[in-house]
Amino acid sequence: MITATRIQKSTDHSIKLNHMNKNMSFIIALAVLVLLSSCITSLHRLTTYTTVTTEPKVAGNWRYKDMQVKIESLPTSVFFKTIIAADTTNLPGKKPVFDSPEDSLLYTRSYVVGFIKNDYQFYMICSLVRLGNVLYADLEPVDVAALKSTTGKGKDADGLFSGGSYITSHTIAKLIIAGNEIQFHFLDGGFISDQLNSGRLAIKHEKDDLFHTSLITSSSKDLQQFLVKYGKDERLYNKENTVTLTKI
Repeated sequence: MITATRIQKSTDHSIKLNHMNKNMSFIIALAVLVLLSSCITSLHRLTTYTTVTTEPKVAGNWRYKDMQVKIESLPTSVFFKTIIAADTTNLPGKKPVFDSPEDSLLYTRSYVVGFIKNDYQFYMICSLVRLGNVLYADLEPVDVAALKSTTGKGKDADGLFSGGSYITSHTIAKLIIAGNEIQFHFLDGGFISDQLNSGRLAIKHEKDDLFHTSLITSSSKDLQQFLVKYGKDERLYNKENTVTLTKI
């Protein structure tokens, strides 16, 4: 997870993300885990700048249970404008992370998902890819902050991850858009971990002892090939891992 994040626009309209350079690394997709009972994460994103696609129907205001979810095009989002307004370019310890032309192309065609849960504001970058006739979403946690201070030291001090450094991980879902609903069918961590442990699935991974699942470590290309081959198997998607958004 990236904390103290900043997005800035360069003179050639590319998008860059910067984050604090700290010593520790920890891989987690908490923004999704707060919603789901079991999911599987990937070290690498599913999408690339050459395969990312757009789908205007995903943008808008949505509702999930009693929670409101806002999805915006990243370059024109409130999140982008808010981060741009906070000029932290000269803060010590900052270094560019996503500053390549490839990443800039990917993010300019991506979306930002924002929602509030347990008095924290979560933001995720959502990038889409079509594999065959199936639309998939890669969700990448990018920021989380307390809505109000509980320590008296300011909201930044109350961030869930203000005390450490985090490497972002990615969560993958199959998207089904029907009428005024979007369904995110997230990959089932339990089923996939069982298949990996038994050797019935061949994809690079490591054990994630913290959440008793597996971390996929394959490249973006291998992830896409995996979903082209196995994506039609409904066992990959547990109903408990389905998030249905209804248009407001």
